[in-house]
Amino acid sequence: MKYLIVVFLSGVLVYLMSFAKYNWDRDNRIAAVGAAIVGLTAFVLPIYLMFWGNFEV
Repeated sequence: MKYLIVVFLSGVLVYLMSFAKYNWDRDNRIAAVGAAIVGLTAFVLPIYLMFWGNFEV
């Protein structure tokens, strides 16, 4: 089950990174950096909590 969640989170990360690239190409640097930070946080934090946290999924 954990690995299925990782696949879903990877899809979310790809979507947000494509949005960040879209903003970067249109010289909207602040939005690009913000989207990248949100995407990486939304990917890394749940994975960290699932595999190394103190609870089970």
